[in-house]
Amino acid sequence: MLSKRPYLIRALYDWTVDQGHVPIIVVDATVSGVLVPQAHVDEGQIHLNISPSAVRNFAMDRKSIAFEARFAGKPEAIYVPMRAIIGIYDRDFGSGAQFPPEPDEEFEDDNEIAGTSPMLSLAGAKVSPKAAPKRGLKSSAEAAAESGADHPNDEPPPQSPAPKTPSKGSGLRIVK
Repeated sequence: MLSKRPYLIRALYDWTVDQGHVPIIVVDATVSGVLVPQAHVDEGQIHLNISPSAVRNFAMDRKSIAFEARFAGKPEAIYVPMRAIIGIYDRDFGSGAQFPPEPDEEFEDDNEIAGTSPMLSLAGAKVSPKAAPKRGLKSSAEAAAESGADHPNDEPPPQSPAPKTPSKGSGLRIVK
């Protein structure tokens, strides 16, 4: 079975960017394959701003997130396997999701389906072949603007009251 994590991360990333806010991912820097500046890792974790204005050559797929960013003025190539992302949140409002650990088998199935080889190089960093394309992501608002489409429902829908009893089947938790 494929992991739901990459799909949820993509959805929360798109929603946050479309709102004009800053998406932050929380990464377990101890997971094999993570490439981040170790000087900025605190207690095994690093919080990374992945907003379009903060990164270059951003690529996200079911397997990983890869981009280039500056840390203390120094450019760094970043590579984060999806299994290493433990949360994503909106820096401006704090809403987001935290992900429980998942069995590695869920991510291995993903590799078999994609038919990927272990690693390729992007800007001197080890990255997956699916993360290598150097194309910028477009938010749904940017895509709509380019196509000339008008969307009358640009405003988010009103929030419904929270249920009184939490669902027991959910593996996600809202971070506020």
